[in-house]
Amino acid sequence: MRTLAEIKVEVEKLPAEEKQELLIFLTARLRTERTALRQPRKFSKEEMEAWITEDDADMRRIREPA
Repeated sequence: MRTLAEIKVEVEKLPAEEKQELLIFLTARLRTERTALRQPRKFSKEEMEAWITEDDADMRRIREPA
C-alpha cells in the first residue's frame, strides 16, 4: 500500500477492534508531530456569547411561522 486511497480500502476490511487500534496508533503519532500542527484558536468569552446570541436569533426567525 502506497497511497492513502489504497490504505482506506484496506482499513475498511479490518475488524472494529483493529480499526480502533489503528486510530490509537495514529493519534499517538499525531501527538508526537504536534509541533507541525496549528495551535488551536482561542476566542474570548464575549466573541462566543455574541455567536450564541446570533445563533439564538437565527433559530427564532427559522421557527417563526411564515
